[in-house]
Amino acid sequence: MNRFDKSEYDNNPIVIAAAEIQLKGRGRENRKWHSGTLGNTLTFSILWRFRNGVSVLSGLSLVIGIVLVRVLRSFSDSNIYLKWPNDILHETSKLAGILVELRGKIDGPAFAVIGVGINFHLPFSIKSHIQQKVTDLLQCTGKVHDRNEIFGALLVQLYTVLTDFEKYGFSYFKDEWISYHAYQGKNVTLLFPNKQSVVGVVDDVNEDGSICLITPNGKQSYSTGNISMRLKDN
Repeated sequence: MNRFDKSEYDNNPIVIAAAEIQLKGRGRENRKWHSGTLGNTLTFSILWRFRNGVSVLSGLSLVIGIVLVRVLRSFSDSNIYLKWPNDILHETSKLAGILVELRGKIDGPAFAVIGVGINFHLPFSIKSHIQQKVTDLLQCTGKVHDRNEIFGALLVQLYTVLTDFEKYGFSYFKDEWISYHAYQGKNVTLLFPNKQSVVGVVDDVNEDGSICLITPNGKQSYSTGNISMRLKDN
């Protein structure tokens, strides 16, 4: 594990931890994140402190998605997209994931632990245990990529984007996020933890990161959390 503490430069220390092998990785709803063995994935976390409270950080995971799309497209191709709220897709298969955990006061200082996992080369033995379509950078590009090079590019983008996010909020990034959204304008089903669901057409995303659907009951907004989005079967 590598650790970088920027506290000697200012009063807003950044802590970064990257794991060569992750044994207990997890995603939303405590789902297991399958990392494989050495070199199969890039997994890391960043602790970032915000001067604003958690009440204005609800679009944070969407902004992190923008960082991943920017960087991964620069090493791959333009067929990399976002899926609300926090998946990165290559075409229709999951390439990377994001998990953001917030701590702090509503109106006072807060911090976020931002976890990122990117598939570089997952063997079939790992893919077969994952209950959704997954892919990796080797399969997407036919190339073996240097994890350190991509990690470095991600850190540069993360610093820039998180600094701007703290100043301007999600609205600053909203149009870019929509341009990357794989399901924009498509019929989807939202699945809720209580087994309820709603169908509609993806119309927009709000400045708090909630998704807007045109439903049989009109335009509705749904917040992030443990909601899953699926393309609706025709």
